[in-house]
Amino acid sequence: MNLRLYRAFMYLARPFARPLLELRRGKGLESDDPKRRLERLGAPSAPRPDGTVFWFDALSVGEGNSAMPVIARALEKYPASHAIVTTTTVTGAENMRKHLAGRRAIHQFLPLDRRAYVDRFLDHWRPSAGFFVDSNFWPNMLLASRARNIPLILLNGRISDTSYARWTRNREDAKMLMRSFVYALAKSDDDAKKLSDMGIANVDCVGNLKYGMPPVAHDEGILRELRSAGARKNWTASVTHEGEEEIILAAHKKILGQFPGALLIISPRHAERGLRIRDMAAGMGFDTALESEAGTTFDGADVYISDSFGNLGLYYAYTDIVFVGGSLLPSLRGHNPMESARLGCAVLSGPYVDSFLETYDILRREDAVITVGNAEDLAEHVASLMSSPEKLAELTDMTRLIAEREAGVINRAWERISPLLERIVPPTESTS
Repeated sequence: MNLRLYRAFMYLARPFARPLLELRRGKGLESDDPKRRLERLGAPSAPRPDGTVFWFDALSVGEGNSAMPVIARALEKYPASHAIVTTTTVTGAENMRKHLAGRRAIHQFLPLDRRAYVDRFLDHWRPSAGFFVDSNFWPNMLLASRARNIPLILLNGRISDTSYARWTRNREDAKMLMRSFVYALAKSDDDAKKLSDMGIANVDCVGNLKYGMPPVAHDEGILRELRSAGARKNWTASVTHEGEEEIILAAHKKILGQFPGALLIISPRHAERGLRIRDMAAGMGFDTALESEAGTTFDGADVYISDSFGNLGLYYAYTDIVFVGGSLLPSLRGHNPMESARLGCAVLSGPYVDSFLETYDILRREDAVITVGNAEDLAEHVASLMSSPEKLAELTDMTRLIAEREAGVINRAWERISPLLERIVPPTESTS
């Protein structure tokens, strides 16, 4: 990246900022609330709380989930403090709305990375410390934070081989930006090496913070109702992407041949695709139900499609067999299998999981994940688990134990972050 050209381009981009946001709003990618949309131009929609403010920047849902255990620890350790959490996506905002409810925390959309918007944002919120999650490296935001002496910490830092090559074409610019971070917790040892090479002086690796997230929440009352309706062979395909559902539905067609009455629950990565998936399944001859129309009841359905946000934990708790999507096509890079493992599900996945290689390696080392490549493989392995309760119980127990063991990452992370915060926050604001 050529930093000078980037900053010049962003300076000249002002006339296009509002039209761009309006175009994205039309696609459902920006808030419909005009006041909230102005946050993308650095205009705050809430006053700054008094005292210490921790700022957490998380691109979307996954990054927000990674940050939540640290947010919770920081607010617990410093009871007079507040948190501001920024996301870029609407789905990330909705996810944070649920997770931050009842906490001393405010959600805002991250401003576009134009200097004037960044300055407006930082001058209003005046964060005591900033935490960037994953690989959300916005040059103007990093440099403006550094100019204000805001200590920045990178959480769950990662850098793909492609991004690493792009950043290091101009190594001096990369180092100028990365020196904005006073400390980094890398997602893996390989990421730690890359981030150190890019210029972050203090880098550690304690594991993937996504493992520290509490089990996905669900309504126990609804779960009891579903279970009381009678036992059915069932499985869930979660966080699926376009092009995967055809394969999954073909697999379910084969499973129904062996287990009539078996239920498939599909929870797509983008809930707005639910209606199209329902029509596809109906066109293949399945009896279908759509969550927004049928509610949380599976009566009479071969295939149930979730088209709402927030019930995935319910389906993980209900089922014992989960196929984790985003993994069957070469263009995809996988999703986090530990969310289903924490609730004791047997995990199946496609082979394309580059974004979570280390996570799947943990499961593979203990034979706790099944990799499939097509509809036939998927049907065969799901049917095998359905036909062998002993094998299924062994696998679900193993995945739950692994997930609970890895959840200790948050304690290891906090041991390293806490001394940094003690130098930033006045002792009178701490619980110890």
